[in-house]
Amino acid sequence: MRELQPGQNQPIGAGRVVVGVSGEPREDFEARTQIGAVLLGADGQARAESDLVSAEQPRSSDGSVTFAGYPPAFRIELDAAPAGVTRIAIVLTVKPGMPPGTTFSVFTAIRAWLTDAADKPQFLFPLPPAGRGETAMIMAELYRHQGQWKFRAVGQGFAAGLPALATHFGLQAPPTPSEERSSTGPGARRGPQPSAGLTSFSGTGFCIHPEGYILTNHHVIEGAREILARSPRQRCRLELVFADPSNDLALLRAEKPWPGVATFRDGRQAQLGEAVIVIGYPLGGLLGSGPQVTTGNVSSLIGPGDDTRSLQFTAPIQSGNSGGPVLDSDGAVVGVVSSKLNAARVHEMTGDIPQNVNFAIKAALARSFLEAVGVDCQDRVARSARSTADIAAEARDFVVKIECQG
Repeated sequence: MRELQPGQNQPIGAGRVVVGVSGEPREDFEARTQIGAVLLGADGQARAESDLVSAEQPRSSDGSVTFAGYPPAFRIELDAAPAGVTRIAIVLTVKPGMPPGTTFSVFTAIRAWLTDAADKPQFLFPLPPAGRGETAMIMAELYRHQGQWKFRAVGQGFAAGLPALATHFGLQAPPTPSEERSSTGPGARRGPQPSAGLTSFSGTGFCIHPEGYILTNHHVIEGAREILARSPRQRCRLELVFADPSNDLALLRAEKPWPGVATFRDGRQAQLGEAVIVIGYPLGGLLGSGPQVTTGNVSSLIGPGDDTRSLQFTAPIQSGNSGGPVLDSDGAVVGVVSSKLNAARVHEMTGDIPQNVNFAIKAALARSFLEAVGVDCQDRVARSARSTADIAAEARDFVVKIECQG
């Protein structure tokens, strides 16, 4: 059996396969979670409620996907899948009604697996649950590519839980137990609840799709109950679509289209020593209500602890820059700002004060994240350098301030 890492995919041929999800401790996992298989069209949406297969609805309307019982698994007849079905997502959620705080982090192991028609194990995707504070997740997916079916390890979570997962696939979100009680109980009221005790925090993000998808760091929105986007031209509410705490990425969607869209650099990735531009909203507006621009260079192609997912750059950043784009000299995205070196701690340890030691998630990882969740991004090959002023003027339309209430 081959073990896969998040984002990896492998061809699986045709015929019948069995895909399942299991966890440890086994009894607790099966008692607290439920799995589903969602048949999706080319637009990433379910065609009808019957496209969701689970223990409650154990067979798709076309018969291509069947719930196979326990341990939780699905028998999938790939040859019988309708031509309009291009993906089959395998999802895992915490069952509604579980005690508060029941997230995937309570389990010691979570894994997705696939066997062939002869029940021979083919692929295993172990997901480290430590730190996974979500209650809904796409574990894996089967998808068609140039006429061939492939299996992909995904592991992308929804911090907003089952309602966000359902909405992402175009399905009606089920009511929560509290909503069911409030709609039927005596004296039920709907409306805003008191906001006492809420905390405010902010960061930066940038629009990567014309339909209003916005990319940022997971730590920017972690723990947020309400998320808003603001720029000099508009302001609107954001909905969390996907969260990937392990790679510190999150995908949000605005309730209306955003004026501009960022472009990723295609081909050659960021090079050591090349000039970069950072645009964001540092210090929660203390430096002004508009975006702030800084410039520097790529100083290393690895991050802290030899982390090859990150690069190091010298453009100055502050708290609030997290989640913003690192742009090349043509204005294309080559990274996502993630952190800066703690200068005070380094001074305590070494007596030296480091300057402008900052880190970003490489664009290749961000693009793999977007590909895994089925959201296309725009790209272009490297072109000749433009002025910083021209790049900043263009970026004002796609860089957003993210304001959170938690």
